[in-house]
Amino acid sequence: MTRVSKLLKAIILPSAPLLLVLPMLAQAQTHPWAEVGDRALRSDIEILASRGLITGLVTTWPIPAGQLRGLSDNQRLQQEPEYVRLAAGRVLAHLQESSDTSDGVTGVVDARATNSPNVVRDFGTVARNQADVRIGLDWDDENAALSLRVGTQTRFSGDQKVLALDGSAISGVWSNLKFYGGWVDQWYGAGWDSSLIFSNNARPFPKIGLMRENPSAFETPWLSWLGPWQFNFFVGLLDGPRIAKDTAMGSLRVTLAPINGLEIALTRMTQFCGSGHPCNPLNAAFHFRNDAQSVNETNDEATIEVKGSINAGTWMISPYLQLMNEDTGPFKHSFTSHLLGSSFAAPWGDRGAHWRVTTEYTDSIATVNAFSFGTVGHGVSYNNTDYVDGFRYRDRTLGFSLDSDSRLLSLLGQVTDSSGWTYRAAYRNASISTPQLAAMQSGGGAFNTVSSKPVKINQGEVGLSIPYRWGTLDFAVRGQDALPTAVQGSSGEKLAAEIGLLYRF
Repeated sequence: MTRVSKLLKAIILPSAPLLLVLPMLAQAQTHPWAEVGDRALRSDIEILASRGLITGLVTTWPIPAGQLRGLSDNQRLQQEPEYVRLAAGRVLAHLQESSDTSDGVTGVVDARATNSPNVVRDFGTVARNQADVRIGLDWDDENAALSLRVGTQTRFSGDQKVLALDGSAISGVWSNLKFYGGWVDQWYGAGWDSSLIFSNNARPFPKIGLMRENPSAFETPWLSWLGPWQFNFFVGLLDGPRIAKDTAMGSLRVTLAPINGLEIALTRMTQFCGSGHPCNPLNAAFHFRNDAQSVNETNDEATIEVKGSINAGTWMISPYLQLMNEDTGPFKHSFTSHLLGSSFAAPWGDRGAHWRVTTEYTDSIATVNAFSFGTVGHGVSYNNTDYVDGFRYRDRTLGFSLDSDSRLLSLLGQVTDSSGWTYRAAYRNASISTPQLAAMQSGGGAFNTVSSKPVKINQGEVGLSIPYRWGTLDFAVRGQDALPTAVQGSSGEKLAAEIGLLYRF
């Protein structure tokens, strides 16, 4: 094991026992952030950002509570339409999701079950296996928070059983900096069905990180023109079964909004160290070239992202673009994957309901240059000749759920009524892998973890999420082409159902 891997384990893994001790220190007050996984909460937050009621940086998840708490005394809310006021109320209620007990501890049961896990993982929380169950506790103070989750992900037969600490985390705020550590789901990008660079597709790996609690603009006139800005830096450990054991992962993401309605983000993620690789963290952090004269000893990915937000009467329109580069780039010899889409939202009637429709296209067949669509490089995305595990963790890509050489066209719709019930529907057309990548995979080269051969899928889905005082019930039904058993987790079902329960006590 490398010295960096030993250091990461020494820092990250002992955090778990602290989760058992800190809850006894104070009473619960606030929730630390808005997590990845709640589609309805995300829609509410994007509406509030579009209306200028919160700082308009909404492509880096989780979103810290300090960015949202200003809603509680925002006088402008009284002049907003009913659907906006209700959205603000739900967001503030989420920040107060904590125990009423005297010791400040909230018990949590988080369970999902399905006969067939979805091959496409979107922003929402879905089961990672047929049974996905965790129990634990939360404790939150004004400047500190922790969560403990212990459970399992398994098939109903008991096969493929794994221990799951997903969601266990500890965080604290000092000045305007939020420190965090643990197994935290993250989502980078404006996409609703996919993120090329970093999503909740793979299970969260242990990490420690730092971000701003409130992404307000610089006060100095020299930098204030950048507008609100956020950064998220972390270093983590890709543990578990890998060819390059205990690979380290570092990331820096910077987002800013130089003008109202425009968010720009730059992200770099780097794999370094690990068994069989040189271990020089400083070189990994500052070595940006990768050519014959300066070979990079790491495995890097980077994204350039742009998201707009336009208010047209009562409508909100949000076009977005994400480009992921695998090589020297950013536009020439970049091996670029593409994601583009647009989300539309507006009130439904005059009683506080709202609807949202999103169209999105994701393509991980990398073009040699950013926009040279006739010239591509098969098997490039998420694969690497030196780090042969690629940008993956426990057999799932860290970004796009359909892995390399795949395309996904999505049409998503949801309606949130005045009671907070969220009805959703989706249609997806997917092409997983290509003949060129399948040939590489059969020869032991670049690969796709979802399918070893090209597969086309049409899928329709409907779902319902019902909020209660104690948590949430979630239901979904999916119909799709019969998936061959070559597709990860598939047993050939055409119809799948899923139920989820989040219970706080």
